[in-house]
Amino acid sequence: MFPFCVLGVEMKFARNLAVLACLFTVGCGAKPVTDSGADPDMVVMEGAPPDSLGHPEHGPNGGELIELGKEAFHLEMLHDDQSVTLNVLNGAASEMVAIDAAELSVSLKHDDEVKTFALPASNSTDGKASSFTITSTEMAGWMKEGAEGAVTLQIDGKSYTGKISHDHGHEGHDHEGHDHD
Repeated sequence: MFPFCVLGVEMKFARNLAVLACLFTVGCGAKPVTDSGADPDMVVMEGAPPDSLGHPEHGPNGGELIELGKEAFHLEMLHDDQSVTLNVLNGAASEMVAIDAAELSVSLKHDDEVKTFALPASNSTDGKASSFTITSTEMAGWMKEGAEGAVTLQIDGKSYTGKISHDHGHEGHDHEGHDHD
């Protein structure tokens, strides 16, 4: 009878250990720890670490983001039926950055046609600008219809190229009040 008793204790211990392991595995990161008995130097975070969150999906004005140089900078693209604007943003895509440029050149491909558009600075101060706008129903129409291309610019003496890949297929996408679904 003794061996059965030991076997029962071992089985209960193994089961309790498995339950405890599951609790630790499932419980990590689900909610912040508020137990005052925890190590005061230990920090428990909920969700992903801040570095892995990346930049927002849209720019500060609701426009599409174009990455420049492994997120060193971004461009925010806004357009309606008449114009296209590119705003130069910092790496976090949260603030505008003035660059030494009179215009930005955008090359687009649409229906096997390639064309380059020049977007002049729209807020130039002391030869620097952070916003570039073109009033062009042709370019605005191309963007609305999903044209793709690239923009190349210089920031602090370094060249950056951003890929323009336009997608209106995602739900809730809106440009300056005009829904293009």
